[in-house]
Amino acid sequence: MKKRFGVLRFMASLLKILAIVAAALSVLGGLVTFIMSFAGGDMMAAFGFDTAGGVLMGLFAAFMIILFGGIYSLFLYGYGELLMLLISMEENTLKTSTLLEEVISEDKPA
Repeated sequence: MKKRFGVLRFMASLLKILAIVAAALSVLGGLVTFIMSFAGGDMMAAFGFDTAGGVLMGLFAAFMIILFGGIYSLFLYGYGELLMLLISMEENTLKTSTLLEEVISEDKPA
């Protein structure tokens, strides 16, 4: 049987790939923020924090970047899986309908 819904399958795959890229970028961004917070504390001094507060604020920012990036990635991946689930449900419904039509047509008297 020919595969149907090619665009939806492509979108599901694209969402999954984007989720993995977003997760990797959020971890990378969190690590960069973490490292920059220890690089003299000058990064957060531009925002008005002293050196100790800048390090603490940098750690908090790194944690939040990783947390929200992970949640965003999880939702993107979930949407991709949801599309695949809906496609699978449609395929199974079509198979069941076809099977029932065959059974009914065999039971009809000639």
